[in-house]
Amino acid sequence: MGRRRRLRTTTINAELLSPSNALSHGWCLMNLNRPMEAVEAFGVALNNSDSKSREEAAYGQSLAYLRAGLANNAAVAATKAPMNHQRAAELQVAILADRALAAFNGKRYHEALLYLDQRSQLQQERTDLMVLRGYSYLNLKMYDDAQRIFTAVAATGNRDGSRGLKDLMLALHPQQGEY
Repeated sequence: MGRRRRLRTTTINAELLSPSNALSHGWCLMNLNRPMEAVEAFGVALNNSDSKSREEAAYGQSLAYLRAGLANNAAVAATKAPMNHQRAAELQVAILADRALAAFNGKRYHEALLYLDQRSQLQQERTDLMVLRGYSYLNLKMYDDAQRIFTAVAATGNRDGSRGLKDLMLALHPQQGEY
């Protein structure tokens, strides 16, 4: 047991592994939340002659990049091997969500809305992304749209929706926030 634990925490040079062992190692590293090491292991696994294993490696490498917050790298990794429709769509949805968040954090609210619109064409918008959309509208002074979104989110019992409505009221009537 002690030896097994020691092996899991030791860094293994993925270049020294066979492609099939590198694939397994990549998933182990993902389970250990070591995405950048997993990226390397999945990179070695992409050299596998088996198309299913290459698909698995490209998928794993994309997920590892996403976990590391590197959406653009994830998009590139997703193209390294043909993927089934479900996996390709799943990655596209995750990449668009990451890009929307990065655009919002960079105060590029129009861009954030663009990514959210693209994502919503592939999958129904999650509540946290609806809140992001609402705050993008609020920051762009698109108050009616912000109110529509925050009201819908608040109706689900989500506190972020209620907080968004409060922030909207403060933006519309700043003197009320001084009391």
